[in-house]
Amino acid sequence: MRPSEKRGGVAGGGPEPARAQGDRGAPPNARCPHAPACVGCPWLGVPYGEQLRRKAALLDEALRTHGLSPSAAFVREPAAGSARALGYRCHARLVFRRRRGGDIMLGVYRPGTHSVLPAERCRVHHPGLEPVLVALLAAVERLGVAVHDERTGEGGLRYALARIAAASGAVHLTLVTAADPLPGLPALTEALRATASGLEALFVAVNTTRGNALLDGPPRRIFGPRALSESFGPITAVFRPDTFSQANPATATHAYGEAARWLGRRSLGTVVDLFCGVGVFGLRVAPPESRLFGIEVAPAAVECARDNARRLGRRAEYAAGPVDAHLRQLLPRLPVGGETDLLLLNPPRRGLGAEGHQAVGELTPRRIAYLSCNPESLASDLAILASRGFHPRRIRAFDMLPQTPHVEALALLERS
Repeated sequence: MRPSEKRGGVAGGGPEPARAQGDRGAPPNARCPHAPACVGCPWLGVPYGEQLRRKAALLDEALRTHGLSPSAAFVREPAAGSARALGYRCHARLVFRRRRGGDIMLGVYRPGTHSVLPAERCRVHHPGLEPVLVALLAAVERLGVAVHDERTGEGGLRYALARIAAASGAVHLTLVTAADPLPGLPALTEALRATASGLEALFVAVNTTRGNALLDGPPRRIFGPRALSESFGPITAVFRPDTFSQANPATATHAYGEAARWLGRRSLGTVVDLFCGVGVFGLRVAPPESRLFGIEVAPAAVECARDNARRLGRRAEYAAGPVDAHLRQLLPRLPVGGETDLLLLNPPRRGLGAEGHQAVGELTPRRIAYLSCNPESLASDLAILASRGFHPRRIRAFDMLPQTPHVEALALLERS
């Protein structure tokens, strides 16, 4: 983050990262009731500093593979650790499964199989999620609510999707069911109201499709607010249960703030936020006086983005649908030639794709801030963008998911 720090960061001789909370020297797996059977945290037990070194190395290797190396003009900042190495994950996506002995568990699929491993007391989940998940499991058992059997298609409850606002501790729970209506829902609702500490809102979503898709339509609110509020530094945003949210709000806040610091106090008259989700990246990075335009494929997320901008009093417009279709409508409203002061990119794991690269070419931004969840697709995209005159100036790895090999990275590019 600071120009005086050595390039290469943790993996290349930079300063040692601060120890994250939850990693005090004792083996983390000693505190996890699901280890070592659960495979969701393959690096559990690896010292946190070593995890950051490995993640920095994964980013470096991806960059080298695509012919990109740090230099005086391209600085790789030290890897940024998570504020917590355990208890950081603010949402849980768990599947209901009845064991052969008859009892019910909430867990995760073993990779590549339909076998389920228990995870209702997962140690990377935010501590506030466990009381709700444990209360849910107990109530389902006690009331005899039928759990879905994917082999026969019988039973109702399929998944439990829980989110917690790190700032307030409020939990929103969505029950995904294959039965409509879900038998026993009124009694289950009352049980959760009475026993699930921290539960602020309950939703039910019907999904009768086969396979592992979690949602197949908008959830129905049973009680509580329609959206969960979360703070990201100086701004607060709302998320509906059918919209994407970062699993680690503290690390996301750090990354958004870093992008804002890299850009400094430059005048940014027009900012375009592609793959904008609920709008947090753009609303945090774009100065209040900027004209902000966002495009996102998910209509529910766009509704939240509009609400978030309205709450903040921001001059922002959002469109729901494919990037290429809405870009054609947006271009005539931009300065002559479609030039943009700043383009924000936060694509899915596959990267920009053809539509994203086409958008960059048509918008001709002066600067690009690219937040990626996949070093391989990021490096590939950076190489393509560099060949078109958009040169990377800074890049930094962020640890969004400690105890896993997942790497988030932020890059700043400037047009030559």
